[in-house]
Amino acid sequence: MEPPLIIRLELDHMKYSILTALSQHAAQLDRDLRAAVDAYCTPENLARVIREQAKRTLDAVIKEEVNRFFMYGDGRAAVKAAVEQRLREGTTYTPLDNA
Repeated sequence: MEPPLIIRLELDHMKYSILTALSQHAAQLDRDLRAAVDAYCTPENLARVIREQAKRTLDAVIKEEVNRFFMYGDGRAAVKAAVEQRLREGTTYTPLDNA
């Protein structure tokens, strides 16, 4: 009966060693992550990130609104009127003007 006891003790020791190593590794990862977050979240860097994201967001929103203006709003009507006028006058500046 003794051999199974020795094997069990060795397995228990191995399990303890692995859990200890994993625990130390997790603690180191936690320290590394905290250090990375602290290094990234300086007031200057956060201000830069906010400025850049605000610019990207404003660019996208403004472009979307301009697109809506010309696709569905008063801008579309103005473009339509200008195109119709050019077509009526024959001044589209294309080869069709001379036909």
